Amino acid sequence: MMSRLPLAARLAALLAAGAACVAPVPAASARATTGLRLPGAGGATVRTAAAERAIVQVGGPAAVPPTSTAEGFLGISTSLSTISVLSGPAADPDTPFIHLLANLSPGAPFLLRMGGVSADTSWWPIPGMKMPRYITALTPRWASDLRALLTALGGKAILGVNLEEGPRLDSSIARAEIAGFNRYVGADLIGAFELGNEPEFYPLSVVNGGRGHDTFAAYGRLFSQVAAQLGGAPLAGPGVVGTKWLAQLGTVLRDMRTHLTLATVHAYPMKNCSRLAHLLMSGFFTRAAIRGLADSIRGAVKAAAAHGVPLRVDELNGITCGGKAGLSNSFGEALWALNALPALWHAGVQGVNFQTVDGHLNQMITARHSASGWRVSVEPVYYGLLAFAGVAPAGSRLLRISSSTADHLYRFAVRAPDGSERVVLTNVGAAARTVGVRAAGARGAGSVSLLSARSLGATRGTTLDGRRVSTRTGQLTGTPRLTRVIPNATGVYAVRVPAHAAAILTLAR
Repeated sequence: MMSRLPLAARLAALLAAGAACVAPVPAASARATTGLRLPGAGGATVRTAAAERAIVQVGGPAAVPPTSTAEGFLGISTSLSTISVLSGPAADPDTPFIHLLANLSPGAPFLLRMGGVSADTSWWPIPGMKMPRYITALTPRWASDLRALLTALGGKAILGVNLEEGPRLDSSIARAEIAGFNRYVGADLIGAFELGNEPEFYPLSVVNGGRGHDTFAAYGRLFSQVAAQLGGAPLAGPGVVGTKWLAQLGTVLRDMRTHLTLATVHAYPMKNCSRLAHLLMSGFFTRAAIRGLADSIRGAVKAAAAHGVPLRVDELNGITCGGKAGLSNSFGEALWALNALPALWHAGVQGVNFQTVDGHLNQMITARHSASGWRVSVEPVYYGLLAFAGVAPAGSRLLRISSSTADHLYRFAVRAPDGSERVVLTNVGAAARTVGVRAAGARGAGSVSLLSARSLGATRGTTLDGRRVSTRTGQLTGTPRLTRVIPNATGVYAVRVPAHAAAILTLAR
């Protein structure tokens, strides 16, 4: 494994956290508790009342593998052009941005995915070949900047390769791209080449020359034709997002007739590609947005496994077509992301890359350079990803968790490599709740930290354990605010979850 920035280890130690399958849980009934002190400054203590009963029960490991230490479970996905805007040149790297990425992958090399639409609108210049106006030229300088970023992270990249232009040029574009990436970025820093992007939206003239109606088979022929000329390069695909293609992924993989290193799909619970779309904050917390999203991927995981490859959701965000103002930049999306990630983990995915593209409404990270150096800013959703990364560093196990159902409250749990267990309770309702939690074998005092903001619609002011991300360093700054929770004689911990917040209970074993 490549060396890691020490930031990731420090972050994992500082965050008080928790992760498992996501589902609603009931509110605890109001009971008097002796010695209750509300969460606030570090050192506050809650003594659980003797009468408090467990509403949430944490069990043993769920039937999914632990998060890998070979590559990060959580990364970002962006376009080929955006990355240089964020990372800066090799001679003047954006160190705060490097920290922001490292934060998301404690204990494992970071995996960066670059492509999407830009995969099919970019290529390396080929001598004697005229480049269309809509195509962006990749250059050695761009590749050098990317190499510097990956080296600083100790990570690798999934790089998008143009497939849409491939057939008419006998795969010369794809071959040139892979040769350029290997030469200037370095094969040692490339995990896979993702051939094309969302082929269900390709014109029929690209897929099959307008002939026939079996689009899956025609796409499979196109992919295998181009792949056969790429010299055994490690390939990923098909990068599909449509409901029909996801449901038929097994057929798509069969027709591709190419051994893949990684199967890739995209996922967005809410659609904003039509003027008729009417999206609401509540859309983040419907069954379709969390449990349903994971269920839609579960079949694809099984289809990929049947073909001997793992599956990664290498493009995920809450809203399609660039996002929506007031939702994509809201704290509500942070709480959605915190709970969607463990649901996808439970569905069996190898990992997830969260989409952020410069200039879009769903842009998660902004970087600016001035005479005083680099400055970064993040949208609230970054804090949701950061909370998950602290709860579930590499090597963590998802735990079974049981409870009755109730509106507005979600939960999951994990066991970290150090043996501690973390239970995450998310309250998207308008009133605070107290939840009784029991984890087998846990008897000592636990600690609770909060992911919070003023409201679900807040676009500023998000904090994680009372701290905020510094624009100068990309790291959490300030003193963590943790609440000590003492269980009652039956081993129940009373956890107060404020309205529109997530409480993270950490229990030592």
